[in-house]
Amino acid sequence: MRRFILPFLIFFVFISEGMFSHLVHFSFAQDGQLFVPRFVLIVIIFVSVYLTRTQGMLLGLVFGLLHDIVYIEVIGIYLITYALIAYLISKVMKVLHKNIFIVLFLTILSVALLEYYVYGVNYLIGATDMSMYNFTALRLLPTLALNAVVAIIFIYPISRFLTKIKIEESED
Repeated sequence: MRRFILPFLIFFVFISEGMFSHLVHFSFAQDGQLFVPRFVLIVIIFVSVYLTRTQGMLLGLVFGLLHDIVYIEVIGIYLITYALIAYLISKVMKVLHKNIFIVLFLTILSVALLEYYVYGVNYLIGATDMSMYNFTALRLLPTLALNAVVAIIFIYPISRFLTKIKIEESED
């Protein structure tokens, strides 16, 4: 039963991410600004850091595919990106310490890489004609701000939860 807690938690985060987009509106946002929640990616990064690379990549594949199926027409964009980011984060963390500030920095960097990758793919296939300046000003910076705040709020409880799971897995 304990092995299903983490996938259910990430599934709940996936549902919350979709609801957040529709329910939360920022009064200080300018016209055209998009605040894109990337909560699932944040949790997958935390899993890759505090548990194992395999779990992070597997959850990245599953929830990336789920994101592709539910939200976009092109299958594979998030599937590949979530798993690749989980892999790269786990490799980087072998060199760096598991300091909370480093994890937060890598999380924000990962969200930026995901946004640039998705923008690039959409630009290449003609799904968007937004200029790089407009993308950066209207989508990237608000998205980074939102996800940085969420990562700062949830890093401590999620890291403790994942550390507890790791200890329980090592005892079994």
